[in-house]
Amino acid sequence: MLVFGSALALIGTTLSCNKSGDTGDGSAAVVEWRPDVVCPGDAGCETNEGTLMAGAAAVAITPTCFEAWEDLDGNGEYDKYNESYFDCGCDQLCEDDDGYPGADDGEGDGEFQAVWLAGFQNGRPANSVHDDMWARAVVMQSGDTTVALVVLDVVGWFYDEALRIREAVAASGGDVDVVVVQSTHQHEGPDTLGQWGAALGKRGVDDDYIDDVVANAAEAVVTAYNGMETATLELSSIDTAAPFGAKGTRNLVRDSRDPKIIDEMLYTAQFIGASGDTIATLVNWGNHPEALSDENTAITSDYAHYLREGIEQGVFYDSYEVEGVGGVCLYVNAAVGGLMTPLGVTVTDGEGIDFDQSGFEKSEAIGKVLAELALEAMADSVAAEDPTVSVRAATLYIPVQNTAFQAMFLMGVLERDLYNYDPDDLVDEDNQPDLLTEIDLIDVGPLQMLTVPGELFPELAIGGYDGTRLNTEESELIDEDNDNPPDLDQAPDGPYFKDLMGGDFNWIVGLGNDEIGYLVPSYDYKLDEGLPYINQADGDHYEETNSVGPQAVPLIQSMVNDIIDWTP
Repeated sequence: MLVFGSALALIGTTLSCNKSGDTGDGSAAVVEWRPDVVCPGDAGCETNEGTLMAGAAAVAITPTCFEAWEDLDGNGEYDKYNESYFDCGCDQLCEDDDGYPGADDGEGDGEFQAVWLAGFQNGRPANSVHDDMWARAVVMQSGDTTVALVVLDVVGWFYDEALRIREAVAASGGDVDVVVVQSTHQHEGPDTLGQWGAALGKRGVDDDYIDDVVANAAEAVVTAYNGMETATLELSSIDTAAPFGAKGTRNLVRDSRDPKIIDEMLYTAQFIGASGDTIATLVNWGNHPEALSDENTAITSDYAHYLREGIEQGVFYDSYEVEGVGGVCLYVNAAVGGLMTPLGVTVTDGEGIDFDQSGFEKSEAIGKVLAELALEAMADSVAAEDPTVSVRAATLYIPVQNTAFQAMFLMGVLERDLYNYDPDDLVDEDNQPDLLTEIDLIDVGPLQMLTVPGELFPELAIGGYDGTRLNTEESELIDEDNDNPPDLDQAPDGPYFKDLMGGDFNWIVGLGNDEIGYLVPSYDYKLDEGLPYINQADGDHYEETNSVGPQAVPLIQSMVNDIIDWTP
């Protein structure tokens, strides 16, 4: 069941197909498919005619209770046989420490109160907080149509939990038609999905923390909703490769899988109040926030922190500075599959200093370069004329074909509702569970945003199989040493997602409302013959082991076509 706010009735899920119904005379009538939610048009959002309104808010979602530990070998992995934790409770202060306030939760109980960091290997507990994690929300409204986007600094967020945030928003009085919940996919925060616990097969999620994030995300949305004011919208884009010559895209991101295809475009959307002050700035660009790599144990939102700080407060170097615009900045991650990563990249910052080693210096360099590019683009932004808000949302089922994922669901490592199978029977090819997920299409004037429920390969959005979307001389489209290269003769001709979209500024909102894994193009979906989904096939096929299965992309492509093509 979908919950989109108090203005809409609860409605059942539908599949992307026509359905037959009884006409009363014994014949079957074809019922045309429509999105589950259409605003303007549905009850409670009959019109979108009116002045654009916008509000924004940010609420911290940083964990507040975990115990520190001693990383003897500095590898970021906790070895319970050789390394110790300090049983000092949530505040990490023990009796002999300065400022000791007395015993607190978890202190001296003989149990390691750990926050298990997500995104790389198992057994990586946090040791400190470098910068806050956030739920950052913007609410947009015209007429009766209201849409919210809340971005979480987490590795991923299942659809079931997105529905909980929607329910919490409605219960708190936020009359929002659709709440889109997106993850930045950062790799230095708590496990919010399950698979990065203390050891393989151990669930790493703290359910109390999930509850906190739900409450805080809802608070951010409701605060933004209650603070809405008359707004104008300015839009811009910039080629992130162009300023760096032959190095091009390789200054910030590389594609670790053949064919190497990168969406070099960065987009901004700035909502400005009647006073001239910035309400919110959205920045859309695709890359894994993993510049800290796998040995870091400090909680951080990675380069998103420095990007947002630069947009809001300005970018500062010893030799120059760029003024910020204030307001609340949201980093809206785009297509990160394939795999888009800063690992293995040497970043040259605004003063010409190079950073190649994983760490906070490199993370800061990426964020500051991105912020400066965004601010440069915003200086030449285009004002949207009388923009209105509209949204379509549709649910779909996707089968869990990945046998490793099936095992993790059965073991309780991954927890979410499963559908359309017999849980009392053996899970096999004839009894595979389905996930329920969602795709949304949001328009705000000439800006169009398409949500996808996982890590989309950029080529599904932009093509680029001819080598024109790499934009660097430091990489080749196909690595000559690849022993199992993709057959580009089999690559689809398009149109691709951004070709299908109807805006002047078309955004992919990656990991929108869900994280079902990598969304791998069908023509190059290859599994290991011996242990599929456990071992990767020869060549660049890691992503298949962390994908829900080969049917996901065709089903998503079909739904994208349907939701874009649908007209009242």
